[in-house]
Amino acid sequence: MYGFPSDLNLDDIIGMQIEQICLGRFDVQFRFGAERTICSQALVEVFRDDALISAWGPESIWSNSSFQMLLEPVIEAYAVVHERLLEIRLKGGLELHLHDSSMQFESVKIYPEMIIV
Repeated sequence: MYGFPSDLNLDDIIGMQIEQICLGRFDVQFRFGAERTICSQALVEVFRDDALISAWGPESIWSNSSFQMLLEPVIEAYAVVHERLLEIRLKGGLELHLHDSSMQFESVKIYPEMIIV
């Protein structure tokens, strides 16, 4: 099944921080401690106070280095906005938007439960 399920449970990331952002040729990974990693091969956006400050896409690199702001703030909440968008809200007005943009392949993987969208 593709898309983010409306009942997606990522409660374990609340209160955590993104400890690592790993860049590959065709993906970007966000590591939340040893227990949780989100890997995306689709559009990723970073907002601050509702303004887009950085973006990553599989055909490019980060648009600028502002994505590094994600490394320190504590995660306050998350929401499945719709089946194609997962939003993770962090302190300081930051938001990480993970898009599922493909019906043909798995564009986002959530570990360790191996949730594939």
